Amino acid sequence: MPDNFGKYFVNAIVAGLLGRLSSVVKTELENAKAEISEKLKNIGIGVGLLAAAAGIGFFLVGVLIAAAILGLSTVWPAWLAALTVAGAMLLLILILGGVGASIIKKNKDLKPQQSIDNLKNLANI
Repeated sequence: MPDNFGKYFVNAIVAGLLGRLSSVVKTELENAKAEISEKLKNIGIGVGLLAAAAGIGFFLVGVLIAAAILGLSTVWPAWLAALTVAGAMLLLILILGGVGASIIKKNKDLKPQQSIDNLKNLANI
């Protein structure tokens, strides 16, 4: 065998390893992009729910005003009905706001942790 055979063999192995490493890094970058995209989508859903809660909250003020007016103009049934509707709207606001805030809090860290962990594990090999 020629003396250069070992040198070419080592070069081929190193080139193969570098190619594999490059492929893994590209895959992890694509995974990171997908992970960030998913988190941004979830943040958008949370913001939408908070916007819905704010919209319902806006109308709640009108209902409470109507309840106060009806309460002053009658003795009991009309304003009690209005306060019941306002209570139901408040409950809906709390539920939507809580779910929306929870989704945003869960997804606010845009760091692609899974891809980072995979690359760290790759570096330890």
